[in-house]
Amino acid sequence: MSAVTILATVRPKPGMEAEVEKNFHALLAPTHAEPGCELYALHRAVERPGELIFVERWSSADDLAVHAASAHIAACTEACQGMLAEPVEITHLEALPGGDPGKAAL
Repeated sequence: MSAVTILATVRPKPGMEAEVEKNFHALLAPTHAEPGCELYALHRAVERPGELIFVERWSSADDLAVHAASAHIAACTEACQGMLAEPVEITHLEALPGGDPGKAAL
């Protein structure tokens, strides 16, 4: 199986930004320990305060599926109930490499 690259965008409701960020930040350590996790990096959108973006790379779709069904994801989902402006947006990415192969894809 080939690696899977994901962008996950989280948009909190106004006034909920700090609490949502705390809950999603708590996912980092347990996710980094999961089999198949190659990259799981949380970022804040500079132009859109409060918006969070995960950049993820998984060894396989199966590893991503295990992550999505994990207890820590379920706990975060429950903790953020009613705090998000919309569901987390998951975007699956396909690299279109060119130029320097080491710099052209995650």
